[in-house]
Order: sequence, then C-alpha cells, then structure tokens
Amino acid sequence: MNSEKLVITLFAEDRPGIVRLLSDTILEHSGNWLESSLSRLCGQFAGIIHVGVSESQRAQLLAALDALSADGLNVTVHSGVKELPDSNAETAIELIVEANDRPGIVEEISSALAEINVNVEQMETSCESASMAGYQIFIASLWVSLPNGCTTQNLEQALEDVSDDLIVSIVA
Repeated sequence: MNSEKLVITLFAEDRPGIVRLLSDTILEHSGNWLESSLSRLCGQFAGIIHVGVSESQRAQLLAALDALSADGLNVTVHSGVKELPDSNAETAIELIVEANDRPGIVEEISSALAEINVNVEQMETSCESASMAGYQIFIASLWVSLPNGCTTQNLEQALEDVSDDLIVSIVA
C-alpha cells in the first residue's frame, strides 16, 4: 500500500481539545502522526504536523481536515512533501542567545547565521524583564545545523560579532 506524506499547518484561537480534535481526525482516516511542533502564543494555537496517509484514505482525510474550519481551525495541507537529505550538515547543536531587546534583533541573528550557512532547525524566543535594570532582555533558544567545516567557535564568533551586548551559550 502506497503512503503519502503530508505537512499540515494549523492556526486557531487556543482552547482545550485542539490536539485531540486533530489526532482523532487523522486517526479516523488511518493517518499516522509522524512528528509535530505545536505551540500556544498570545492566546493563539499554531502548529505544523507531518502525517503519513495511504493513497486510498488521502481524499477523505483532506476533506475531514478542511471541515475542521467549522470548529474554528484554519488548516492548510501541503502534499507531495519530500524529505530532503541533510547532506551538508555535520552536527546539530543547541544554543541560547541573549541580548538587550530591540527591533531587528531576530534579523541580526538570522543574518549572522545565514552568512555562515548555518541552518536554523528550531527557534523559540521570549522577552523577559532584566532584574534590577528596568529593561527587556531578548532570549532565543535555537537548534541549528552547522555545515561541514563550520565549528562551534565560528558560530559563537559570528553571533558575538552582531553586537557587544549579545551573549551566546552553546548547550551542546
């Protein structure tokens, strides 16, 4: 039996039961929930889910996912997904970046990473009050893949060159 890979993106006002509704829908159509990243942010729920489904169940699953709009879920399905080999990645590492919060900080960090061909696999950001200082600190937790030939020292230097207030911690 042939199986197709789908990537489902979703967005909804947060409430209990969203994951159950999605998992029930996928299971009812013989889909296999392969991997996902789901988050609640600012009262909203968003995510991306990688699903495998047989060709015989594909159309029914797509119709059922589309029908979830009646329950307030905005679902988009991307078919024909091909998993790409990670041929140029040597190592994946976790790092924490902290700096004074300011407009453009994400662009500065992402530009520095792109300059040395580092791939961002996952990123979570937040702003927290700097204790006793009265200003906001930007914190980013990232999982990145370093290309062949790029060392953690190269990565740390590229990010620290962004600004003098930026601190990089490699969790590894």
